[in-house]
Amino acid sequence: MDVKTTVRVGAYIIRQNRQDLHQLLMFKHPDCPEAPIQIPGGGVEPQESLECALHREVSEECGLSNLTVIRKLGVAEICWRQPRKLVSYRHCFLLQAPQNTLDVWDHVVQGDGIDSGMRFSYFWHRPTTDFKLPQISVISSTLNTSQNYTT
Repeated sequence: MDVKTTVRVGAYIIRQNRQDLHQLLMFKHPDCPEAPIQIPGGGVEPQESLECALHREVSEECGLSNLTVIRKLGVAEICWRQPRKLVSYRHCFLLQAPQNTLDVWDHVVQGDGIDSGMRFSYFWHRPTTDFKLPQISVISSTLNTSQNYTT
């Protein structure tokens, strides 16, 4: 039984808005409305460090650069059985964006990944206690709340 493994990174990018409240950067797929809301992230290339992959994926997917890495949040192990056996290790990081980062913008994904050329619509979200994204649970006290956040 062959099981393929992948290594990925996920970017939980926060900023303090003008009211000093933390917000989380998220994106929608305007050309594919059935796709879930997501955070930036993607695959780690051979011989690439996790932090280099993190900054490359953030740049390719949302056009931001020179973000401050606050800390690594952890690693999520995700297992799939269908359509093939796959284990993905997603290394999640917390990053800080400048306060003056645009409130909303569209970005066409760069690079040579399968998402290259896709358009993502970015926005900042102030999480509430009932806020959830599918897949990976990450505790985020940094956002001044005590609920689970997922990606």
